Amino acid sequence: MSQKKILADLHTHLNEKKVKPREWWAGVRNRKLSVVAITEHPQYDPLDAYLQLKATKPKWILLIPGIEVRTNAGDLLVYGEDERIYDVREFLKKDIAVEKALKKVKELKLTASFAHPYGYKHDSVCEVIGEKKAKALIKKYKLGTEYYNGMLGSASYLVFGGKAVKRFYSLVAFVERNKLSKVLHVSKGGAKAKTRLDKMAVNAVGRIQKPILFSKNAYFITVGSDAHYPKALGSGVIELKKMPKNTGEFLSMLKNKKTLWAGPNIYSKNPVDKIGRKEILGGLGYLTKKSIARKSKKGLKRKIGRKIGLGERIKTIKRITKRVKLRKIRTKLPRMRKKLFRK
Repeated sequence: MSQKKILADLHTHLNEKKVKPREWWAGVRNRKLSVVAITEHPQYDPLDAYLQLKATKPKWILLIPGIEVRTNAGDLLVYGEDERIYDVREFLKKDIAVEKALKKVKELKLTASFAHPYGYKHDSVCEVIGEKKAKALIKKYKLGTEYYNGMLGSASYLVFGGKAVKRFYSLVAFVERNKLSKVLHVSKGGAKAKTRLDKMAVNAVGRIQKPILFSKNAYFITVGSDAHYPKALGSGVIELKKMPKNTGEFLSMLKNKKTLWAGPNIYSKNPVDKIGRKEILGGLGYLTKKSIARKSKKGLKRKIGRKIGLGERIKTIKRITKRVKLRKIRTKLPRMRKKLFRK
């Protein structure tokens, strides 16, 4: 009989996507997690998220109170021994100065780790302030870093290892080889699309590889799914040597590196999670460094306006050509009749 694996997911969400606690816990049970941290964003009431889960928690699972603090240097995962962590006002402020947040972590003897260090441009420490400054903060405050983020790992695999992309690559290869496409100058467009996709793929791999290498500078590591939906829970885990008795013991084990494995959930039937369309799109936002919401409304209106204008122009052109054709036919008909009846 195989020994039970003690797996922990240290980066999850509940309120942001209005997930029901029962569904959330069902996701935890499906992945056979023993320890799970709820790290809701400040704007989505992290205390409420924790209390909802605490009220419906299975007895054999350890729930860690946490919060994903939004600092001016990127997202910071902060863990506490109990719900008093949610009383710290500084953690609930948006874009709080990172040093101010870290001083509070040190003062209250809490545990902190930088989330997805190479994730999105505006919320990841190495992207916002750079590696050098990030290393200095880690050394000064004895911080951890997120070694593996399940959302980034799953999204990159599903996008660049999926059938749709493989088909696209084979189509581009065919277009590039085809003589007719070269004559019609279609092959250049395919090549451009392929190089763009290649760059995205390299970028995606880098966002998974770089945090692993960067974690060498950290005092300890954390791993989490960054799940916003129940299906994605446990896609990133850290395996512990034994089951901790309480939150305090778990945080001590984490800091003292009493762990066996960190990364994708290799004990699951699907190590890289088969997540839904919404979760993929969320991950894609991180991978491609593009945000539709960031585009100005004016710019979008102009583009939409141009498209509408072009459509109207095409319609009017069609109407005019129809009229011209009808006029030509009307003028030609009498002439044709004369020619026919001359004989």
